[in-house]
Amino acid sequence: MLSIPLGLPELKVIKQELHSYGYAIHVEKTETQERCPHCGFATSSVHDRRTRKVRDLAIFHQPVYLFVKVKRYRCWNCSQVFSASLESIEPNQHYTSRFYEHLYELCEGSTIQEVSRKQRIPYTTLERIYYSIASKKAKERQNTMEASCQEGMVLSLDEIAVKKGHQYETVLMDARAGSVMGMHADRQCDSAINLLSQNILSKEMVQTVILDMWGPYHKAVRALFPSASIVIDKYHVVQKVTQALDQARKEFSPLKKARYLLLKGCEKLRKDQRLRLDDILEEYPALSIAYYLKELFRDFYRTDGYNEAKERLEEWIKLAKQSPFASFQEAANTLERWKEPILSYFLCPYTNARIEGTNHKIKNIKRRAYGYRNLERFRLRVFLECTGNTTGSQAA
Repeated sequence: MLSIPLGLPELKVIKQELHSYGYAIHVEKTETQERCPHCGFATSSVHDRRTRKVRDLAIFHQPVYLFVKVKRYRCWNCSQVFSASLESIEPNQHYTSRFYEHLYELCEGSTIQEVSRKQRIPYTTLERIYYSIASKKAKERQNTMEASCQEGMVLSLDEIAVKKGHQYETVLMDARAGSVMGMHADRQCDSAINLLSQNILSKEMVQTVILDMWGPYHKAVRALFPSASIVIDKYHVVQKVTQALDQARKEFSPLKKARYLLLKGCEKLRKDQRLRLDDILEEYPALSIAYYLKELFRDFYRTDGYNEAKERLEEWIKLAKQSPFASFQEAANTLERWKEPILSYFLCPYTNARIEGTNHKIKNIKRRAYGYRNLERFRLRVFLECTGNTTGSQAA
């Protein structure tokens, strides 16, 4: 049999065997002297020996079991009997510390059930191992994030559906670092206040908060961060206008198949699509007004400077109110109501793009496990998998 080094300096290999269940490696501690945990005196008087069976990292895809000969010493000073300590194996554990870490890494991006099946470990045992390590890592990561917090924080706040029946979770994210800071049940004002209060150490550190047009979030941010600048995500604003165009299209029954042609950006159309669009707008002159308003609003976000953007937005709102379509009139009223936070984008050009991408990852975490009954464990998973190495030095 090949002699393979274990990579555990404190242990020396005595014998190796290959069985049907995997490799059996008999080891013992290299040190022959141990310090008494009761009085602190060093002793080499062996009281007896016992064997522990622990599982270690696989070799050549074969399970490895260490049969550790553990010496028990009797202290010369206080006569107490104690077992030799091992750095690589915790007391009363059946796996090495590095195997615990390996199991945790396997569960990231997978399910506990899948890892349990592949590693031949009981589900409940692996579940206990994963969440015990996950809790420790979450505390470490939280401390790292709090230590790296600086003045001028930019936060993103958005909701994600976790169950059918309009059951939501509010997600808080550091927009610069791209890391999830926390989650809280539902999307009401009180929930948002609790989430922000738990995860933000200093209110003065928050410079900008990016939101959609959900009123309770704005109320919560204004209550906690009165001096922070609120920016409404531009994609949600553009979505309001494109939805208005789609509602206007539905008033013309023959245009059921022209939806994407009308909603797509003018510069992205192919030559044949552009010709088809020209024919539609020529045939339906009223619809050309709605299309023109949509393209005019897209140009609004290409504006340089706050003052010019303000003039363009006010002009667009005026034109939309004069249009023959109720959907555009409604959109104009909405944009007029949120005009100031919409224009804040031109002073603080941040969007919710990162948190929207993270929301997709959160949904994949939920689907992967076919949902979570324990929402605290779901939030823990999201925090660990959607924070990763984005804290500290990798913060954008």
